[in-house]
Amino acid sequence: MQINKCISVLLASSFILPVLPAHAGEETVQLMSNGRYQTYSLPDDAQQVQLVETLAGNCSYNQNWGYDLGRREMWVKGGCGGRFRILTGLPQGAQGQEGGSDNTGAWIAGAAVAAIAGAAILANKRDKDRERERDEQWNDDHYPGYPGHQPGYPSWGGREVRGQNGLCLDVSGGLRPGNGLIVYHCSGGENQRFTLTRDGEMRVGDLCLDVADGSTRNGARVIAWQCRNQPNQKWDWSRGQIRSRFANKCLDIEGGNARPGQPVIVWSCAGGPNQRWN
Repeated sequence: MQINKCISVLLASSFILPVLPAHAGEETVQLMSNGRYQTYSLPDDAQQVQLVETLAGNCSYNQNWGYDLGRREMWVKGGCGGRFRILTGLPQGAQGQEGGSDNTGAWIAGAAVAAIAGAAILANKRDKDRERERDEQWNDDHYPGYPGHQPGYPSWGGREVRGQNGLCLDVSGGLRPGNGLIVYHCSGGENQRFTLTRDGEMRVGDLCLDVADGSTRNGARVIAWQCRNQPNQKWDWSRGQIRSRFANKCLDIEGGNARPGQPVIVWSCAGGPNQRWN
């Protein structure tokens, strides 16, 4: 309530001051996911991305599309396609009038805009927190096997991911970069707790599941590795299958032989019991 009052007062003040344009330019791009994760590199001076028109699927911010100014990247997924406006450039300083007249009005206007922006950021954070809570509930409702953070689990979070014969995904030998993914008796250990992030990373501890050597071949090993936001570390969990976006292949118990210690690889998705996870 206090934030809303402050915004109202500052907005009223800004209407009587010479507020300057907030953006120097803009560009419009069209980005389609076609059911897959697609990205677009943002210009260095990008400030904001807006959805202008939905062209395909359902485009919900931070669910089917979003952007990261830190990485200079915009993304779409899950069938979303749309036309987006990219706002670029920094606010321009006031132009001095002849005779070096006072720029106090412009300075006050800039301060008012900055204050409004600060209040808006606080309000936006509150909205984001609420949206994240809704997203977590949505994941639980739509994907009962979704390995997200849940109450009652250790602070490092995650869930066991069970496969054929009730065996769990397991990082063999503990959480060290390069250790391979296997199936093993479920023990609840840290090396058996996985979290699928909104960006598509399958995190286990501080590491990510990684298709070794960036391979796309059948039989490629899956290992735990430092999280680097690379394509071979992106995964989708749908209808009981965990699919590598990069290789377009599914997590598979090698040889269909579900016994403790058996390696987990990527293989063409066939829907067999050795490719089912919950």
